[in-house]
Amino acid sequence: MSLKGRQDKTPDMRQLTLQETIYPFGVGAIVDIKSESFIGMDTGTWNEETCERMSCPPLERELGVLQLRRPPTAGDFSRRPGFALPYRRFPKWRFCQDCTLMSNRVHHKNGASTNDCSRCGGLMVPMRFVAVCAAGGHIQDLDWRRWAHFESSSDEQRQCKDSEHLELRTNPEAGEGLRSLRILCRACGASRDMGSLGRNTSLAEEGYRCWGLQPWEPQDATKECTEELRVVQRGSTSVYQAETASAIDIPEVESATIALRAKVLQNDMFKGVFGQQEGPLFDLAVPVIADQTGAPEYMVRHMLRADPAADTAQLQSNLRSGEWAAFDRVLAGDTEVTNPDFDVLPSDYPRQPGPMPALAELVADVGLVRRLREVRALRGFRRYEQQDFTRVDLGTIDGLKWYPAIEQFGEGIFLRFNEEALCAWEENTAVRQRTQHWIDRGANLSNRRAVINDLHPRYILLHTLAHLLMRRLEFQSGYSAASLSERIYASSDGPDPQGGLLIYTSNGDAQGTLGGLVRLGEARYFSRLLLSAVEDADRCSNNPVCAESRGQGMNSLNLAACHACSLVSETSCERSNMYLDRKLLVGDEFVPGFFQSVLSSARASIAT
Repeated sequence: MSLKGRQDKTPDMRQLTLQETIYPFGVGAIVDIKSESFIGMDTGTWNEETCERMSCPPLERELGVLQLRRPPTAGDFSRRPGFALPYRRFPKWRFCQDCTLMSNRVHHKNGASTNDCSRCGGLMVPMRFVAVCAAGGHIQDLDWRRWAHFESSSDEQRQCKDSEHLELRTNPEAGEGLRSLRILCRACGASRDMGSLGRNTSLAEEGYRCWGLQPWEPQDATKECTEELRVVQRGSTSVYQAETASAIDIPEVESATIALRAKVLQNDMFKGVFGQQEGPLFDLAVPVIADQTGAPEYMVRHMLRADPAADTAQLQSNLRSGEWAAFDRVLAGDTEVTNPDFDVLPSDYPRQPGPMPALAELVADVGLVRRLREVRALRGFRRYEQQDFTRVDLGTIDGLKWYPAIEQFGEGIFLRFNEEALCAWEENTAVRQRTQHWIDRGANLSNRRAVINDLHPRYILLHTLAHLLMRRLEFQSGYSAASLSERIYASSDGPDPQGGLLIYTSNGDAQGTLGGLVRLGEARYFSRLLLSAVEDADRCSNNPVCAESRGQGMNSLNLAACHACSLVSETSCERSNMYLDRKLLVGDEFVPGFFQSVLSSARASIAT
């Protein structure tokens, strides 16, 4: 994948992989290539004719767009500008590592742009600091000429407009902080250190204002923006957070649960009891209906209390519900659901539970995902504390028709847990009280993007287990932990409760992956793998500090979870390493763990 600097006279090609153009170096992101720094331009500047159309109907419906398009690709030696993505050099201000000269101009040599210093020929590197809009998603260069002359001591310095003779000097006697860095104007002798850059309000106090633009937009068309500017390092995670959405490309099928619900709706006793108030007759009818239809009692109770039409609409509207339905059908033995890009087989676990029967009572099914297709689309980005994301077209097009997207192929392991065991555990008062920590934290957060509004205890449980499994799989599957990803299916509301997780790996090669992950879902491996992950939940090198934590991690949205035990690469986690707690897996004297009986059985077997 090529990129080019649009302001250069001759487009120079520099390489990115196809996946990197969506995340982490998509529209609005800063990418460092060797000693140069660029920023991705919006899709309005792309050559749409070179963007091949992709198909993923569930994701298209979820995003509300007509199309998904793959970013243009070019060969390693291609020089065709039409197949390159436009990137703009940013920040413009750079300095020479040899002679300290600063410059915001691009020089050319033999018809091509060069990153060499115009004075000594040394290598120019970008300035470390940029200005970010506090809430509007804008970013701009710092005016270093103005910075150097702000504290001028003479009329000559105050009237100096020179920006060609600025230098970045280092003063070791000033310590190791920002005060040791000083901008010097050799034309008039004005200078100023960077010490005050550490204050959030430093730019606002000195009259700097946001231009309301991105660096590649025409800088003479300043837009109105009243948000304050903040100084950040260009490599900071607060500069860019991609807003992506992904889906597993699956056949659009009806869940096995929906078929079972239809059978319950046709039951004569159900028809006779439905609509009546709960009472003795209600309680007597539930087990009879369950026995006649084969439906679990919790499903019958829910259907007697709810509106069947509304439940059916809810089942068909959610993206994860569609994925859950496909896995549900496969694990029920329906081979017609699979296709070349959704190849799933039921594992022989828990039919052959291995050395720990207690695990088989909690894990209902394991699916061997031999091949899957994941489609990931880039919707936009956020900067700093921005709430609403900036669209990939900067919102300039009414009714955006397409999003850039990529497809990846891979393999994985799908786990579905015993719904009755999950429900019984969730109903425990101590479990609900511990979950209240996240609900209370969410109510007090100013950044509402981090909040899960319909949080259930099972989500914390399954999310933490997914992280522990990924860390354990790193040692046995042949894949690094950073190459693994998770999808959590956790919902106790509605007509089709979800209680499962998918651990998978994928890459851009259409041939997919090598099978090192999927084989671990077989009974001969899986029981010991899952037991090891549960045992990991009981140990942490940071105990007792980690285990007794009352809130840690970003926004204190973790309890017993830290880098030593539960955190993984943020590219692997769907929640940026938040909503984790080992205690809900293994329990203690205050809260029961979902796998507490498993640990007790394992320890008893060792003792005997």
